[in-house]
Order: sequence, then structure tokens, then C-alpha cells
Amino acid sequence: MSGRFKRLMSLVAEDTTGDAVVEATILFPVMIMIFAALVLLSIYLPARAALQRATQYAAIAIATEASDTWLFFDESNMSYYRESNSRRLNNVYVDLFTGSGDVQSKGEAIVREQESRSISSRTGHLSVESSIVNKIIYKEAVVTATREFPIPVDLSFIGFPESISITATSAAFVQNSDEFIRNIDMASDFLEFIVDRYNLHNITNAISSFGSRVSGILGW
Repeated sequence: MSGRFKRLMSLVAEDTTGDAVVEATILFPVMIMIFAALVLLSIYLPARAALQRATQYAAIAIATEASDTWLFFDESNMSYYRESNSRRLNNVYVDLFTGSGDVQSKGEAIVREQESRSISSRTGHLSVESSIVNKIIYKEAVVTATREFPIPVDLSFIGFPESISITATSAAFVQNSDEFIRNIDMASDFLEFIVDRYNLHNITNAISSFGSRVSGILGW
């Protein structure tokens, strides 16, 4: 009787054979995804920081050249120098129609050189776009760099892409006194046109008279 009872209990008892294989099958994709995420972070974070620093360096250099500081940037040795020949200085009025020089090649050269000095990985394709925008109201140097990094491990079987894109954008304003004067002149001319066009002389005179009275009261 005891032998039959033991055989019966062995049939209904929980069989744990193969549990480890099932658990490994379930956890293996999760572990692969965690490993892939760690690999991507180890590539992304240093490369993103290096691209951001390189684009900011390039944007500042381009904006400095377009400013009235008499400073130019030599991308061959990555240093600034002072230009003594005033004929080479940028003219904001001419730049409205001719542009501000070859900022594309300069920005790309600076980004590539600056990034090469970092310790981050530089595999994959690097593209750089440099331009000066908003020329009417103000000028701003914008540099965008994008690097395509191939994934070092083929994880396409779980839906990972074969490469990832890392993009960094930096901007720097152009400091230019003659541009400020030009903008004030344009605003003044536009206001004068509006006053003449819509016959607002009485209103402007009233505003001017009111301002004079307020200044007198306040003692300005």
C-alpha cells in the first residue's frame, strides 16, 4: 500500500524539471535589450557631448568673424587672430545681398577638428550644416552636426535599428554695432512711412506733447 501511495504522489507532485530552461528563454531577450541599452548609452552620451561642444565652438567662431570685433578664426590651427586690414572686415549692408562668406566649409572644418580632439567614438558618417540666419532683424550663426553610428551588435532580430543618429545644434548671436544702427534706421523709416501714409501727424504730435508734459512733471 505504501509503495502504491508513493507512486501516486510522485505522479501528482510538482515536476520542476526544465524550469531553468523556460526561465532563461523568457529572460534572455530582456537581458539582451538591457545590454543593448547600456551599449547605446555608452556610445550616445560621450558622442552627444562631443558634438555639442564642437558645434558650439564653431557657432561662436562664425559669429565672432561676422561681428565687428576685428577677430578672425583660423581653422587650420584652431585659434583666433586680429585682422589689421579694415578692408577685410565684414560689412553688414553688403552681407544682406552677398552673404557672410563660406560659413559652411568653415563650420564643418571646425566641427571635425574639434570633435577629433575628444575621446568619444567617431565611427560612422558625420554631416555638418552651417549658416547665418535672420539677416534682416539680427544675425545668428547656427551649426548643426549629425553623426550616424552603426550598432556594434546585430540586434535586428528584436527590432533594433542598424544605426542611430546623434544630432547637436548650437547658435551664437552676431554682435555688430552697425547692424544695430541699421535696424534702428529701418524702424525709424518704417514709422515715418506709416505716419505719412495714414496721416497720423496729429496723433504723434499729441503723444510727443504728452511725453513732454510727463517729463516736465517728473523733472526729467
